[in-house]
Amino acid sequence: MRRSAVGVLLAAALCAPTPSYAHLVNSGLGPFYDGALHLMLTPMDLVGLAALSLFVGSQGAGAGRLLVIIAPLAWLLAGAVALYSRVDASFAVVNAGSLVLLGGCIALGLKTSPAVAAVAAAVFGGLLGFQSGLELRAAGADWVALIGTVAVVLAVTLLISALVVSYTAFAFRVVLRVLGSWAAATGLLSFGWIMASGAS
Repeated sequence: MRRSAVGVLLAAALCAPTPSYAHLVNSGLGPFYDGALHLMLTPMDLVGLAALSLFVGSQGAGAGRLLVIIAPLAWLLAGAVALYSRVDASFAVVNAGSLVLLGGCIALGLKTSPAVAAVAAAVFGGLLGFQSGLELRAAGADWVALIGTVAVVLAVTLLISALVVSYTAFAFRVVLRVLGSWAAATGLLSFGWIMASGAS
């Protein structure tokens, strides 16, 4: 008897109506943490940022240091432009294409100069930041949420690029190339999904 009462109460609690937040997570801790959680719960942005960090980190310590400075700044500037502009476009196809490109470069073990890696960090960080800014604006967020997102960008780029730079063993390089191929495959799947949803 007692178990059935607990079951009924649990079912009632699960069926209770609550507000739904489509994309920007309302953490209850304020807009900074809402923005930080936004990035952590947006898989394509996170995979793109991880792929960028893997690629630039594989170029060496100098490129990794540039990434940690340039990617968050590019994300912040592009996100601010998107947050306060009237652009209503989606850059999902461009982001999927950039994921294929970055993943392919990682999988092939492409080596570039730190200057080229810095340009890649600025371009891809800016693209991802612009898309993130559009999403934040659509959710009614402000610049504090953007700062929270940029803080997570800084942490992710720092951690992943430092990990890649510090390990030079052959086995780790193989794992890195496999991760690159997975990132490229994720971009291809995303591109196919975008095309299929656009056709219907």
